[in-house]
Amino acid sequence: MSTPSPWRLAVRRAWHGFVRHNGIDSAAALTFFAVLAAFPLTLGVVSVFAIFDDRDRSVDDLVAVLDIVLPDRAAQDLEGVLRELLSLDNPWLALGFSLAVGLWTLSGYATAFGRQMNRVYEVEEGRPIWVFRGTMIGVAALVGATGALAVTLLLGPREPLVWDVLRWVLIVACFFLAIALLYAFTPNVRRPHLRWVSVGSLVAILIWIVASGGVVLYSTFVDHGAVYGSLGGAIVALLWTYLTQAALVAGAELDAEFTRLKQIADGADAAERVRLPKRDARRIKTITRQRIADVADARTLQEQVPDEKDSA
Repeated sequence: MSTPSPWRLAVRRAWHGFVRHNGIDSAAALTFFAVLAAFPLTLGVVSVFAIFDDRDRSVDDLVAVLDIVLPDRAAQDLEGVLRELLSLDNPWLALGFSLAVGLWTLSGYATAFGRQMNRVYEVEEGRPIWVFRGTMIGVAALVGATGALAVTLLLGPREPLVWDVLRWVLIVACFFLAIALLYAFTPNVRRPHLRWVSVGSLVAILIWIVASGGVVLYSTFVDHGAVYGSLGGAIVALLWTYLTQAALVAGAELDAEFTRLKQIADGADAAERVRLPKRDARRIKTITRQRIADVADARTLQEQVPDEKDSA
């Protein structure tokens, strides 16, 4: 039997892991949390524009940015919503509300991402709820700040040419930083070091680019407005968000497999599972004690049931 190449083995195992760990369902769950966080975060961006910039010009700027990251006419479909948001009477209040709600909902996304990452590394969540949620809020704050920086760079000046090129380099760096934060701090495993750019994050972005191109082609040849009516742009944006989450999950699977390859090369027994230390095991111990107590109570109850043979 021929020995498979490391790359082929990693890709094959990553695909098997994506299927085994319900990557399709997890991408759908992550899409829900991403959409849930989208409104307060958008409200926050709009509130900043309403406070510090001309409101009419702000709509054009925001639509231009959304047109870059959303497929086809989805950005134009959202223009009316943005104009209504920019007409807020108290943008400072809206900004405070959006920051609080946006941070909480984005931490919900990080929590769901952490659950999937635990499936990828096949470990249980061992951090107590207050530690886990606190960590996810911290991750959400860092990812949110990275996203805010990317938006600021997108809306920044485009002159001179050197700065315009550097601006896009920094925006790409923001994407890699956000993915690195999610991959490193959401699972209950401790990585040897933080990798700002990994094979998994590179592949995730490549899959996202290909998937986005597919959505653009779909939008070009299918009149989704005629099929879905006024919801057409929102549905296409939802599909694009789903494919984005699926790409992130697939990248995480590949990241885990390349970690496995490195451990095997170093002589560790990682053929069955990746050997990484857990961040915390207190919750696992608590659940184990509860399960043991539940089983003991059930056995006690079972012993009190009269034997049918004896009663006969």
